Amino acid sequence: MSERARLGLLCLLLLLMLGMLAISAVNTFQAVRSFQQQSSALETGDVSTIRDWMTIHAISHIYNVPEDYLERTLQFGGPDLLRHATLSVLANRKRQPVNQVIRTIQRAILAYRKKHPPSLSPTPTPTLHTHVTPLSLEPGRTYY
Repeated sequence: MSERARLGLLCLLLLLMLGMLAISAVNTFQAVRSFQQQSSALETGDVSTIRDWMTIHAISHIYNVPEDYLERTLQFGGPDLLRHATLSVLANRKRQPVNQVIRTIQRAILAYRKKHPPSLSPTPTPTLHTHVTPLSLEPGRTYY
């Protein structure tokens, strides 16, 4: 193989690697942006962030809904099974589409919030306390 062919092949491989790097950078940017959107939606309590890999225990904790309320909503026996099983596992055991189980959980959370709105207790304003203690100064000593 001639030098010119080797150089051409090397340039082609370099361009291919740069293209792959650019695609990876775009995918990473999109993933970070999606994560930020989901995170902000989660902070506002948006139930659309529930995913099939979540467990009833995690959903209960994240959305401040009692675990037993969600268990009763799904009408599933055995709380130990519900606590550690993902929604996709529960959907398979119930022979239902996972999206249907997710929608049931979402509706249950929204219904719970209507019946039990979060209490907005006023935040106490902090007070600044200053304590002045007298200093005893030694004569003849320089203090900075």
